[in-house]
Amino acid sequence: MFCKFSSQVYPSRFLLAVISALAVITSGGVPILAANPALLAVRDKPSPSPQTGLQSSTIGNDPRTGPNHRAAGVGGGSPRIAFGSVRNGGNHDIFLMDLDGSNQIRLTNSPAYDDQPKWSPDGSKIVFMSDRDNNFEIYTMNADGSNQARLTTNLAADGFPAWSHDGTKIAFVRGDLRNPSTFEIFVMNANGTNQVQLTNDAAIDGVPSWSPDNTKIVFMSGDSNVFMVNSYEIFVMNAADGSGRTRLTNNSIVDGQPSYSPDGTRILFASGDGLNPNGIEIFVMNADGSSRTQLTSNTVTDGFPAWSFDGSNIVFASGSTANEGTVELFVMNSNGSNPARLTNNPELDWFPDWEPVQTPPSQVQFSAATNVAGEGSGNSVITVTRTGNTTGMAAVTFLTSDNAGGSNCNVVGNFASARCDYETTSGVLNFAPGETSKTLSVFLVDDSYDENNETLLVSLSGAAGSGVVLGSQITTTITITDNDSANGPNPLDNPDAVFFVRQHYLDFLNREPDAAGLAFWTNQITSCGADAQCVEIRRINVSAAFFLSIEFQETGYLVYRFYKVAHNPPGIPVPVRFFEFLSDTQQIGQGVVIGQAGAEQKLEANKQTFALDFVLRLRFIQDHPTTLTPTQFVDALYTNAGVTPSAAERTSVINEFGGAPTTADTAARARVLRRVADNSTLRQQELNKAFVLMQYFGYLRRNPFDPPEPGLNFDGYNFWLNKLIQFNGNFVNAEMVKAFIISGEYRQRFGP
Repeated sequence: MFCKFSSQVYPSRFLLAVISALAVITSGGVPILAANPALLAVRDKPSPSPQTGLQSSTIGNDPRTGPNHRAAGVGGGSPRIAFGSVRNGGNHDIFLMDLDGSNQIRLTNSPAYDDQPKWSPDGSKIVFMSDRDNNFEIYTMNADGSNQARLTTNLAADGFPAWSHDGTKIAFVRGDLRNPSTFEIFVMNANGTNQVQLTNDAAIDGVPSWSPDNTKIVFMSGDSNVFMVNSYEIFVMNAADGSGRTRLTNNSIVDGQPSYSPDGTRILFASGDGLNPNGIEIFVMNADGSSRTQLTSNTVTDGFPAWSFDGSNIVFASGSTANEGTVELFVMNSNGSNPARLTNNPELDWFPDWEPVQTPPSQVQFSAATNVAGEGSGNSVITVTRTGNTTGMAAVTFLTSDNAGGSNCNVVGNFASARCDYETTSGVLNFAPGETSKTLSVFLVDDSYDENNETLLVSLSGAAGSGVVLGSQITTTITITDNDSANGPNPLDNPDAVFFVRQHYLDFLNREPDAAGLAFWTNQITSCGADAQCVEIRRINVSAAFFLSIEFQETGYLVYRFYKVAHNPPGIPVPVRFFEFLSDTQQIGQGVVIGQAGAEQKLEANKQTFALDFVLRLRFIQDHPTTLTPTQFVDALYTNAGVTPSAAERTSVINEFGGAPTTADTAARARVLRRVADNSTLRQQELNKAFVLMQYFGYLRRNPFDPPEPGLNFDGYNFWLNKLIQFNGNFVNAEMVKAFIISGEYRQRFGP
């Protein structure tokens, strides 16, 4: 990725940038030292990686929260982001913007190369690199761009400055541009005095970052040959004298741009194949190098990651190495979810740094305490508002509940039932910077019972994000008004088949039908006309088609296989409970409508997020500790699956851990779980079992052993499984689907 002045490549930029990403690309077959393609790119449509929701603040006893620390940015506003850009006619300058990307202002205005800004811990100054005096040196300026002052003066090049968290020192990199192996890490006082060299080796050392207690410096180091781009690993050393050098990563790919989280427990970094820089992504790991977790997953390069003040968000650069004009800045939750684009211009933006001040408070709550919806309206749309400071990101979890208990659907009462009157709904609402409201929909069932108006509750919890808290209105009551004056015919029998088909969309795909799908499936039934036998067979086939559809197989059935591979609880014939299945299937299927534009990409992003979420759950970690070797971990999953893989497949799956001695790599654990869950033998051997289980989950909305099941056991489930096996999976001849859709328990969900 080239930065040019006039028509000439500016070589110094390349040589300095090598210590931030150290990647080589090829131009016309000739290797060229590239200016950090791993950390210079931005996607047009970022894909979220692990889990929805933001992380809570983790600043702990951060020294930056002392009495002299400002509570907000200049003028009392929210924090800002400093960054480098070439939008000034190709010249490198430093800019500021608000957290939502607005109010972008230029701080430096010289023909020199000004870049790599870093905030002082009190937010009053910015340290940066510049060659305005004909050599790369370290400078500081006030936060408004005034009082620009030079700190270093020497013949070598200085760059990548980083403040200590008490504001007294600055770490930086120094070396001879003609000999990158001379790049070493130095520390000096904040006024430029007392410059002390910490590293002294033939390796290329760079990109230092201080631990919150100022006792450690994390950095990247690699081979003295700049073309050995994948030799770079992450190390930590004592900040006082450079002693205690300890290697944290050990891979065959490049690891770089490390920085400590505000509480010191994690390290953020970029990693990937330097020879294929569009594969470089953002990761996080524990401060000791364990639990390596991938946060982004794109076909472009992600890098230059920087923490928010409280550790709840990450700002980063991303784009294509083939065109640095695509490189923009994004912000995401600290778990990689909900990425949002901040800049949008045809010039390079990079080196972002988050102003170290606490985001002013933001409250998330329901807009009203009550909501009223007609039974025939199809859904109740609820608004969640965000007030106060809205420039950052926010997330909140929601869940429906009721007090109907196990009452039959024909019992007249005042409480709505998730089996009879509405669909259980859960998920996370993510607010992008600047968003002040979001809506969620609760699907309603238009039954034919003459009943009272009924209520259910929607609750908010887990508000997260920088400065984000729950407001006072964290619950809202939905009142469903009845539209029947007397019990009517069961809507399942409506001749237009719309109710029958729509309910399958709700029960199996957790969404409203798309117009084309609704028309297609209803026509399958109505085209029979008055032929009752044809209608019966078509209803059975249409019903079964929802289980067999690509959309369900890649959402609900995938969730089933995850639980089978991960846990396979002994003593029971099914691996997952109804409520577990329902919430996870809603998560993995959110926003997916197979056949519509972008569905495959959305589904893949959801799968990645879900897999990373799943392997971080306490139950999974307890069943599969990270201390297991890759072989032990993989073999355990295949054992749960009941599958004996080929030697080649088993080796390939084990190799996901890249030769590591343990399975602490979260991203690798997620990839392995997916690969085993997608094993073709597993898919086939569990199909009948899942098909039977989905009759209970989809039609009856309960576990096979829940009331009113006689004996409260798996006898009914086993009966239908044996019958389906007896007929070689032919659900028509086994009469399984027919039995469930004509059963009294199913039909009484909707009417007499």
